[in-house]
Amino acid sequence: MKALKIFGFVIIIIVAVFLIVPLFLPSDVTVSVTREIKAKPEVVFRQVNELKNWLLWSPFEEDTTMVSTFEGPDRGTGAKRTWKAEKSGSGSLIIAQSRPYEFIENDLSFGKDEKAIGSWHFVPQEDGVKVTWTLKTIHLKYPFGKWVGLAMNSLLKPMMEKGLNKLKLVTEAMPVPPKIKVIDTEQITALIINDSATFEGMEKMFQKDYQELYSFIKRKQIPMTGDQFAIYHNWNPNGYTRISVGVPVGKKVKGYGRIKYFILPAGKAVFALHIGGYNTGPTHYAIDEYIKDFNLKTKDFIWEVYTYNPMTDTDSTTWKTLIYYPIK
Repeated sequence: MKALKIFGFVIIIIVAVFLIVPLFLPSDVTVSVTREIKAKPEVVFRQVNELKNWLLWSPFEEDTTMVSTFEGPDRGTGAKRTWKAEKSGSGSLIIAQSRPYEFIENDLSFGKDEKAIGSWHFVPQEDGVKVTWTLKTIHLKYPFGKWVGLAMNSLLKPMMEKGLNKLKLVTEAMPVPPKIKVIDTEQITALIINDSATFEGMEKMFQKDYQELYSFIKRKQIPMTGDQFAIYHNWNPNGYTRISVGVPVGKKVKGYGRIKYFILPAGKAVFALHIGGYNTGPTHYAIDEYIKDFNLKTKDFIWEVYTYNPMTDTDSTTWKTLIYYPIK
């Protein structure tokens, strides 16, 4: 009988501890990890801001039973991922806030009632970016949820550190993008020739059109005020691309034949400098990513300014092409 009383007393103490201790435990628990990554902030940011990219580095992808679906925009505010898994259960993640290259906040749901807030801070460093991933579980239920919260740091932190290590590995192996920014552009007055060509015929078209422009400018003794340029009204790698080939001039001139006087208005544009040969594709791709990151609306043409003469500047690694995407 005495032993039974002792056993009952022990049970009461255990139950009391189980019920009383959670009263003093927090309802919200925060776990945070930081890594310095030797990559541009925008490179790392995009791996987090586009939810499909999580497949490359997220520690939660190790659950091979997970089946995911994606909704909303591909990236940024409103992008959503839901999942079901035999091991990890079901849940969802939605990007609630996104400030390009600086901050991301995620709203997470697990099961029926478990909620969490994920936040990402990207701080530029001299040779890369410092990334801080924070996960805050909120409204932990009494008493079981609060006991789980007590162990949250030891449960989540190793997984989050593993995720940042993988993110570091993935992004440091990626190419360094060109510097891109939004600038104010000045008005350009020019003489142009409206033409079109296939990708294979562009070099020949440029040579012919520029020769015609420069011959007319020389014959009429018209002052030139800048480097030759080309406006691309569309891009069709499998057909004809419409292009306006131009040379800036210092006064209004009456055109002749195919040569027209043209004014490109001042405004704002997304700008990048491409250094190298004709393969400007990666720079255009980087500009396109920047435009999507900031959700910018651009006009239906772009232009490039060529600061070199391919006939006399034979070292293509030094060629500089200024690329502009005008903003609406």
